[in-house]
Amino acid sequence: MGYTLEQNTFIVMSYYRNGTLNADGEWVYSVQACKDEYLAKFPELNIEEQSLMTHIKRIVDRFNSTGNVSQGKSPGRPPVSEEVVEDLRERMEQSPKKSLSKLSLQSGVPYTTCQKVLKRTLHMHPYKVSSIHELKPADYPRRVAYCEWFQNNMNNRILDLSFFSDEAWFHLNGYVNSQNYRVWSAENPFVFEERPLHSVKVGVWLAVSRRRVIGPIFFHNTINSARYREQILEVFLNHLDDEELEFGYFQQDGAPAHKTMENLRYLQEFYGDRIISQNLNPEWPARSPDLTPLDYSIFGWMKDNIYKHRLHTLEELMDAIIHCCQNIDVVMLENIFENKKRRVALCLQQNGEHFQHLL
Repeated sequence: MGYTLEQNTFIVMSYYRNGTLNADGEWVYSVQACKDEYLAKFPELNIEEQSLMTHIKRIVDRFNSTGNVSQGKSPGRPPVSEEVVEDLRERMEQSPKKSLSKLSLQSGVPYTTCQKVLKRTLHMHPYKVSSIHELKPADYPRRVAYCEWFQNNMNNRILDLSFFSDEAWFHLNGYVNSQNYRVWSAENPFVFEERPLHSVKVGVWLAVSRRRVIGPIFFHNTINSARYREQILEVFLNHLDDEELEFGYFQQDGAPAHKTMENLRYLQEFYGDRIISQNLNPEWPARSPDLTPLDYSIFGWMKDNIYKHRLHTLEELMDAIIHCCQNIDVVMLENIFENKKRRVALCLQQNGEHFQHLL
């Protein structure tokens, strides 16, 4: 049972009140006498005598140690020494990807202490490592050259008339991230997510300018040179108006089907030297999805919206893709191309290297 402050105070007063002075001049105190007086004071309480005597000894010891009958706050673990803090700092600076479990094992410091020292004392926090595309040293000067050309030639009027293109695969069932997909239950319900052996998917090609979208153009097989020209480029070119053909640019990435001589010559019939592609001038730099509006913005936005709802057929998926494309308005496109300008400036600032951490 719990004892009140009044009862604990009474115990200490009774204990010392019933003390006697022996022949040697020493005070002798009786737990038994204190117990009897306590039971007389609080007769309504049903207490086991042995338990009461144990409690009397504990309260008296507490009073002698702290001068208080109430249980004070536990002092907890002793403070961590500066030597330990410095040791943990050095270990984390040498290996910043080290887990707290490994740090605790190597240093001999408890896990929770490591956690508190890193966060509260060293003000370190765990940051997620982002996975980004690889860049090779030869890519840097090409990215710089493209970004310099872009800044010198692509004003808003030209961007209104120029198209940046790319393609992506959309899978019917989307994707399940097994690291974030959880079912909470008192017992393991053994929930499974069925996935088809061969995912049903559709390819989507889009081209965007600062004022409009052309597409989606769907494809179901790997794009080779002939398919790219006949199924995509011919359809795209038929949607252009005279001003776009006369003043605008066309950008494509370095996929093998894009940069064949046949397809480059075909595009030159319409665009002349206003083609941004590998093997041409201006040259599109390899491994640069961070500079492509469809890669850094539109395709991700489309997938986030499409996979909010469960889709059952390929036709439903294609309808959802068309609906998404119809919802891309001028304001969204203007914002995307303002972001493109900022990315180009940051790419130059970083001499062609990664700049996502500055966005």
